[in-house]
Amino acid sequence: MLESLSGRRHRVVTGVCLWRCPERAPLCATDESELEMGPLEESFLDWYLDSGLWRGKAGACGFQDERLPLRLIRGSPSNVVGLPLELIGRMLADLSIAPPA
Repeated sequence: MLESLSGRRHRVVTGVCLWRCPERAPLCATDESELEMGPLEESFLDWYLDSGLWRGKAGACGFQDERLPLRLIRGSPSNVVGLPLELIGRMLADLSIAPPA
């Protein structure tokens, strides 16, 4: 998977669905971010796989892993790590719910 991302751009898409109770009316939306992975050398891949940093991460890599040559081109960093906070804030506002301070 890492080899397929190496030297390429890719997208991260996250779906969110909030339910307003008691009406049980869903509000669903998606957020999309675009990233670019620099080329990965075989020695780096060996190190990264041995490190275990890839475990439990979509795409076998973590945006927060500082040694990865991964940069955000467009979109939200919070979307990339799994919870699009800006989108959720807008959705809560649409439901007239203030997020916690």
